[in-house]
Formats: sequence, structure tokens, C-alpha cells
Amino acid sequence: MRPSRLGAVAVLLLAGCSTSVAGTSSPAASVAAPPAATSLDPSADGLLRVADVVATPDGGVTALLIAEAGSSGRSAFVQLVPGDGGPTVGAVTEAPAFAHPSELVAGADGTVVALASVPPESGDVALDGSDGPDLALAVLAPGSPQVELRPVGAVDGMGGPESGSGVLSADGATLYASLRWTVDGRTATRLAAVDVATGEVTATAPLGVESPGTVGAHEVALRPDGGVAVLVTADRDAAGSLNRTLVAEFDAGLRPVGAPVEVVDEEDSSGFALAVLPDGTVVVSVETPGEHPGTSRLVSVRDGAVRSAADLPGPALDLAVTPSGDRVYASYSGDFDRGEGGAHLAAVDVAMGKVVDDVPLCPNGYAAPLALATDGQTVVVTAGCTEDGVWSDLAFLIE
Repeated sequence: MRPSRLGAVAVLLLAGCSTSVAGTSSPAASVAAPPAATSLDPSADGLLRVADVVATPDGGVTALLIAEAGSSGRSAFVQLVPGDGGPTVGAVTEAPAFAHPSELVAGADGTVVALASVPPESGDVALDGSDGPDLALAVLAPGSPQVELRPVGAVDGMGGPESGSGVLSADGATLYASLRWTVDGRTATRLAAVDVATGEVTATAPLGVESPGTVGAHEVALRPDGGVAVLVTADRDAAGSLNRTLVAEFDAGLRPVGAPVEVVDEEDSSGFALAVLPDGTVVVSVETPGEHPGTSRLVSVRDGAVRSAADLPGPALDLAVTPSGDRVYASYSGDFDRGEGGAHLAAVDVAMGKVVDDVPLCPNGYAAPLALATDGQTVVVTAGCTEDGVWSDLAFLIE
């Protein structure tokens, strides 16, 4: 049964968007007009927003919807399943109230796991008689009618983590995550291995980046050898007025692989997302102040060497890589001041350093998470869009 607090979701089909645009060193011209929406409009007494989407082995996609800040309500796992005329909504599973940030990962058996921030006042989880931990694994097994919550365990001297970002190991048994705490009013971050079956933190490691201020990590991706790549942001000064963006890599035992690599030679930078190609190359989206504020750059990192992959006219907030590694998809929001606003999906050829497709999703809104189907043939990308003053969270299927 569909939960009463499920916000409006729209599912759209956009076909024939594989046309390549050759010879471009900057974002390609849009290759298709924004599609029309087929909207699902359930009644709702609370407003949910898309927090993340993830592809599942059956060819479908699961979305996690959470209540917007300041509103009451629950969260929901929404399954989007392929159909002859595009995706349709399958099972909708109500979940406890989650806060931002919360993200999804999926195992090879189809189990979907949310690394979810749980407000202490929700009362949905309790650990050792406390009011409730800030972070939990919300596990939805294939065919299960309900979500199982597994609190992420405490770490000696730090307690339970408040938030995190992670990725599942290939066997789905371990979640590699950057976990965050507030210690003496400052954010502390450690890389950790979490047992998915129990929520126990089985190992931790420092990020290995020195800074006079705060060091944080908000994106983790699996390397082909079973280790992980981590997108790190570090303050250049104690005041935190300037940032630098680095990639740190670790093996499956959380031991460093080489030294952290600064991805841009700029005084100030902000990293948004990273992905790893099948050959181990790490691709990062990063924003730097400059002649065109608000633009972002995709850069690749391999064996300590950095090179530019492509430029986009807005921040690329999420990335996905095809199984062959020949394309990286970027969900980005354009710059309204330059007439390039709205949500877009770009396809980038990293080897060529070019954007080869740029698909507009909606002219008024912003890009949100995306997921590449396990067969590598379709992309589901989400966006928050407005039309005639009405806000909708939309999911687009790009073939």
C-alpha cells in the first residue's frame, strides 16, 4: 500500500538520446527538447524529496524519498521497474523518518541499503537505551514488505556517528564509509568498514590528509581491486575560508594506496562527486572560483597524475560510469545568470576530454542524483523542477 505521505513523483521516458556531438571541447549543444512529464499524483499530507537513487540487479531502480527539512513525515523506498512504455512505479515501502544526508547502495542480490541519518527525536532506533543514534543502515531485502534498521555502532572515544557516505563491497557484506562526528564543536571524519549484517564498525582509518582546519569526506567509490577512493575536502587555513579538494585511495584493509592527490591547482576548490572507471581511474567533479563562477570541471586521477576531462556550465552533483568505462554521466545544474539554467544530464568521453551529449531535463530546477542500470544501457536521473509555481521531483529514463 502506498504510504500517505508519499510526495508527487513523475516518471518520464526520453528515447533516442544517444546522438553524439563530435568535435566539442566544451559542453555540447542540447540534443533533445525537454520531455513532457507523466506524473503520479498521490494524495499527500507531507512533502518528500528524492535523496538518492540506485540501480538494482533486476534492471530496475530504487529511489529513496525523505521529508524536506522542517516537515513531519516518514521516508519511502520507491521501486521503479522497466516496462514496455518506460518505467512504472512498483512497490512502495514506507520507512522511518530520515534526514539529509541519506544515500542508497545496492548489493548483488538486490538488497537495497540506505546509510540514513535518523533524527534522535524520531524514536525509530535505540542503542544501549539512548534516545537513538544519528546513523543507521536501513536494509530492504528483495520482496520484503518492511525496512529493517540496524544502528551503526559506536567507535571508542567518539560514540555513534552522526552522518556518513559509503559504498558496498562487491560481496555486499561490508559498507566502506566516511563517517562523521561532531567533536568539541568541530567535524571529525574517519574512513570505516561497517558490517552490513550487524551495523558494527569493524575497522577505522584516518583520511591521511593534513590541514590546519577541518578535513572531511563526502563521497566514497569502490575500486576494481576491492579498495576505495575517497573525495576529501580540507581547509587551507584554520578559519576554513579556503578549501582544497583531494582524492585519497585505500585498499580493502583501509591501508593507504599512495599519497592523497590534490585534483586542481587552485587556491580554492569544492569537490562534489567521484566515480571510478574499470581501469582504476578516478573521475572527480570539482568547482573552482574563476572567470565563470558556478561552472565545474571533471578531472581524472590515475597513479597520482591529474588531467582535465571536461568542463560543464554548472556543478555536477552526481556521476555514473558505464561498465565499459567509455562514458561518464554527470547530473548537473546550469548557470541561470548565463542563460544555461535548469537540470541537465551530460555524457562525457573521458579519454577524449569531451562532452558528447547534453540532455536538458527541465528549464526551471536543479539536477539531483542519477543511477545507471546494471546493463549500462539506460540512465535514470532525477531533478527537482518547477512549472507554473508547482514543484515536482522527477525521474527521467534516458536510453
